[in-house]
Amino acid sequence: MAMLATFEDAGVLPPEGTPQANRIIKAVIQFQSAFLKSDQPALRQFFTDAHHAALGTRAEAVEAAFRVSGWSADTFEAVIAAGQQDSAWNSNALSEGFREFNIGKQDFDILAELYRQSSIAFSAQGTTFQQVYAQRRREMPGAKTD
Repeated sequence: MAMLATFEDAGVLPPEGTPQANRIIKAVIQFQSAFLKSDQPALRQFFTDAHHAALGTRAEAVEAAFRVSGWSADTFEAVIAAGQQDSAWNSNALSEGFREFNIGKQDFDILAELYRQSSIAFSAQGTTFQQVYAQRRREMPGAKTD
């Protein structure tokens, strides 16, 4: 749950146990599950395209690492950037793929806003989302590093 710890470090998580906090926890877990488990072509294409757009030649390696270790800052940032493009949600195919995991664009928008707020907070502290997330990930029990 390094992602949640990173959001907590930024001071952007609502209080634990609130409906908002529970929705964020669900979104972090379910989006990861969707990208790991879904066979829906539009969802898989979105994920791959997000990596290629954001990471270029590193895309395949980062995507492969995600399949072993889950979220990395690179993967999260790539997905957030791709999902903020209006064209990503133009067809219903992406929403249909996420619906199987009981998540949708509203949940995505919540994560995107948390990422934006976290990035601003970390920048003010002289660090980055990437750096804080990588540290939090290393601290997790059974951690696998990027």
